[in-house]
Amino acid sequence: MAKPRRTALVATLVVAVLALFAASSILFAAQGGFGAGHGGFDQALFFLGLPWLLIPWPESLWVSDYVMIVLVPLGCNLAVVLVLWALLKRRR
Repeated sequence: MAKPRRTALVATLVVAVLALFAASSILFAAQGGFGAGHGGFDQALFFLGLPWLLIPWPESLWVSDYVMIVLVPLGCNLAVVLVLWALLKRRR
């Protein structure tokens, strides 16, 4: 059984990842897309996507700006949290 402190840590990290996703989605929608560095929220969107936006991803992922700037960081962050959770569960 997972310890309450570990469960609380993982829950907090999941909430943080979802909050970053919500903030990125709101900024992306408020700006009307990504402005290639010229939009008002482009820098904020870039920082919210770090460090995953620095990785040279394959061209097949560039379906849209929303996928690369919002969904790819969400997936990567959730994967990191789930791996951390699995490691914490394994360590009894």
